[in-house]
Amino acid sequence: MDILKLSVSEKFDHNMPAESMSIVLMNGAPMLTYNYSVTEKNIAAFLNGSSSFGLFFEHNILFFLFKIEGFLDWSDLAFTIHLAGDEQVEDNGGYLPFHLVLVESETSIIKGLRVVTVSPAFRSMLARITQQQAKERFDTIDYYKKIGALYETYPSAAFMLKKAVIIEQGGKTLPGE
Repeated sequence: MDILKLSVSEKFDHNMPAESMSIVLMNGAPMLTYNYSVTEKNIAAFLNGSSSFGLFFEHNILFFLFKIEGFLDWSDLAFTIHLAGDEQVEDNGGYLPFHLVLVESETSIIKGLRVVTVSPAFRSMLARITQQQAKERFDTIDYYKKIGALYETYPSAAFMLKKAVIIEQGGKTLPGE
């Protein structure tokens, strides 16, 4: 088991382009990193804003959808379990923590850390999707072509939300999902 120690005011020693986001699995839990130029107001919104999450899944391509009130409008990140090393999401019937990391892009200093949870239903859906992905043969070029094609059909997270397989706000599945 790899241990990753992150602390506010410490350097984030992972290469990320400025003004970007990334998602990885750490011990089976998603870690979303936001690498932006930030103000004190942005940091406060990141730490305290209501969070929402969703999953969009089509043609064996998964997009995490997420929003933090006052910090970030609905955004999306493609994800495949094939690029997650030995990581997997276990469906154990429990809530799933999402680790959120805010990094100041100019200095690579961590400005905020937060953990939010999604419901057991969200966890189960994510586990099911990543297990389905794992069963399919993976081709890197085909993966990126499919992502490009999906962005042509769904040019923003707002379009993906309309077809999301699950959407939650604050760990609660929204009605109709």
